[in-house]
Amino acid sequence: MEPYRTIGVETDARGIASIALDRPERRNAIDPVMMDELLAAFDRLGADDGVRAIVLRGNGKVFSAGGDLNWMRDTRGASEDEVARDSARLQRVYAAAAACPRMLVGRLHGAAMAGALGLVACCDVAIAEADTKFCLSEVRLGLAPGIIAGFLLPRIGAGWFRYLATGAVVFGTETAARAGLVHEVAADEADLDARVEAHCRLALAASPEAIAATKALLADLGYAPDPGLFETGLGWNVRTRMSDAAQEGIGAFLERRKARWVVDA
Repeated sequence: MEPYRTIGVETDARGIASIALDRPERRNAIDPVMMDELLAAFDRLGADDGVRAIVLRGNGKVFSAGGDLNWMRDTRGASEDEVARDSARLQRVYAAAAACPRMLVGRLHGAAMAGALGLVACCDVAIAEADTKFCLSEVRLGLAPGIIAGFLLPRIGAGWFRYLATGAVVFGTETAARAGLVHEVAADEADLDARVEAHCRLALAASPEAIAATKALLADLGYAPDPGLFETGLGWNVRTRMSDAAQEGIGAFLERRKARWVVDA
């Protein structure tokens, strides 16, 4: 296959694979090219019997700033079906990550914002450096977090989702851990790498077939993201993405100005 443009994919001699989000100049924002490449990577690595675990990480200063707002900005002239197909692309990335039969370990640092929390919620193990910042920032942009809701709700529940999403709270690793989004907090980068390695070693000591079966068991018991939530969440994403509020909110962010609804306290 052709070389990846927005991600880096490697597998070591032990069968530990790494998927690195690699748009550091854009804070690893997820654009359509990255979506297609992530889909291809999860499909390929998930089908490779030699892969025992996958580490999902971000190159540069942050894990990911979420969806690329330049991709989301302009829906004028597009039909609702066209926007739905466009947004469903990102939803398929999360679904592929969640359904991947390998242990998926999230290595989080710097920041994980908005759509990046969908990736975090799909990790079997999420480990964050202590100073990592998180935010469900959609409402500040005139959007609803519809695409990631179906993945976050099984992870953190409705109570935490309401608290974090309605006010776009910027929160740290302590809150992320209490909410259940993050499993372990690392003191620094060296500790982060050590903790990630420890879980990779656990995967190497376990049966790959049993890990896959355990993840399938969770889905069979109803503890995996419900596809029924995807369609509902996607509908809300599309409606808000096509709204005047979204055009104003995204435009204000990209133009480095306050959105018209901001009231100075």
